[in-house]
Amino acid sequence: MARVRQSGTSGELIVRRLLRAHGIRFQVKAKNLPGTPDLVNRGVKWAIFVHGCFWHAHRGCPRWKIPKSNSSFWREKFRQNLARDERKRKELKKLGYSVLTIWECEIKQETRGQNKILNFINRSQPVEEQNEASKSHIDPDATPKLLPPPRETYHYTDSGRYVSRLVMLNDREKAAKRLYTRTLEYDTDSGRVFDRAYLRLSKRSESNTDGPSVRIADLFSGCGGLSLGTQEACSALGHRFKPLLAIDNDVESLSVYKSNFNPATAHTGDIRRFIDGKLGDSPTVNEKMLLRNLKNLDILLAGPPCQGHSDLNNHTRRKDRRNGLYERTGRFAEIARPTHILIENVPNVVHAHDRALDRTIEHLLGIGYDVDTGIVDLSELGVPQRRRRHVLVASLGKFISVKEVCARYRVSNVRTVRWAISDLEREEPGFIFTEPGKHSKENSRRINYLFEHDFYDLPDRFRPPCHRNGHTYKSMYGRMKYDEPSQTITSGFGCPGQGRFIHPTKRRALTPHEAARLQFFPDYFDFTAVKTRSALANMIGNAVPMKLAYVFCLEFLLAQSSKRLR
Repeated sequence: MARVRQSGTSGELIVRRLLRAHGIRFQVKAKNLPGTPDLVNRGVKWAIFVHGCFWHAHRGCPRWKIPKSNSSFWREKFRQNLARDERKRKELKKLGYSVLTIWECEIKQETRGQNKILNFINRSQPVEEQNEASKSHIDPDATPKLLPPPRETYHYTDSGRYVSRLVMLNDREKAAKRLYTRTLEYDTDSGRVFDRAYLRLSKRSESNTDGPSVRIADLFSGCGGLSLGTQEACSALGHRFKPLLAIDNDVESLSVYKSNFNPATAHTGDIRRFIDGKLGDSPTVNEKMLLRNLKNLDILLAGPPCQGHSDLNNHTRRKDRRNGLYERTGRFAEIARPTHILIENVPNVVHAHDRALDRTIEHLLGIGYDVDTGIVDLSELGVPQRRRRHVLVASLGKFISVKEVCARYRVSNVRTVRWAISDLEREEPGFIFTEPGKHSKENSRRINYLFEHDFYDLPDRFRPPCHRNGHTYKSMYGRMKYDEPSQTITSGFGCPGQGRFIHPTKRRALTPHEAARLQFFPDYFDFTAVKTRSALANMIGNAVPMKLAYVFCLEFLLAQSSKRLR
């Protein structure tokens, strides 16, 4: 029982996000009030308890029942819990507070839980404020609220020879129109043509240098997928991309980052050497040195190591010592105070035993950030692979919804493997970036069998013994389908035994160039600093497709467009 979470539970975080989204002010964990309510507004005098159904004995709920083992102990335990909860409610009411208990099962029923909370807040306000507050009441029978028009539109120009992107800002077109490249064939989806033209750019287009600067820091930067998306968001709005700091423990990845972005400062090594203070403490000597040139930071990007959470990690999954590195992003936010934060990881980060994600969220909320989290399917944003990521976004003075951002930028047509790499079929090998890996005789026989029989999945009898008889590794040794998105690109994309990485029409696995395209790296992105195939595979497979950072950082910049960027 000592391990039962007392604060910052998932239910509490959901309620906090709801209240923040509706502009409702509150205090967390009022310890000097009876029962330490989870959420309190002292001015209006209301208090909310977010109760777990089991521990607080929610009668009639299937989540609560008396355990069969030692039932007399549990029956008395629940009786005491119920009596204590009722006593605290009465004490709060004597102090003039309106009190609401919201149950775990009610939160799971999204509309019901939201209505119960907002109706309670509405009733608790002074009469003259209730009419205004009632506007935020969610009526389940009402017509769903429509999202605003898309931020960006795409148009053919010059008789269809070129395609351009226009970004909308406050009901008008932003004067940051960019002309990309000549289209090869007509497509009714001009956005799809634009993205393909972007991927095939051999030279980066110069962006407007007269706009305001956007100052960013990239922690766990890798080769720079998040920074690439941020750079493109800046370009779309005519802002200047100004990377002040990059930190990564991989020398070769950081060398690629530096050759592409030229950050003011780049550090190689364990991030705990540079951000070594505890949450809530004053900056350490090392942290003060790190902060010397980081004033007025606009955006913090971070991709903490995800291998410890991955389902492919059968050794230290959920308990990997690297999982706690996530919390260093919260510490950096505390001492550097960036205006916006974007952190990405694998979906399973929510299950880590060390609760680093929960502690980071709770800490960010406590230091004044509006926080939201969600799972993003990158294929819905135009990335030609099925890749799902957990995203945390946080901003000072502005709540940004992960769900709404994804809905706003969802593409109407998914991008396929053919769309991304078909033009590379006849690419001449040269630098390791364009060369496929060499396969063993056994793997070559497996690849030939797939093509000779026009199969996409290898029969069990041709697999290694560990992949036979009821296995769950169907995609291993699999052939990709040209007209579907690829599976998640990993660092094993050059090996058939690591996933569905056999080329759709060529008897080989993917080249690094093809994997980079599927990861949404444009052709102008410079990987020449990499000397070994394994290092190249690791940095491409571990990268974040730039589309993720592009859509969220575009929202960040548009949200603060009324403020002067430095």
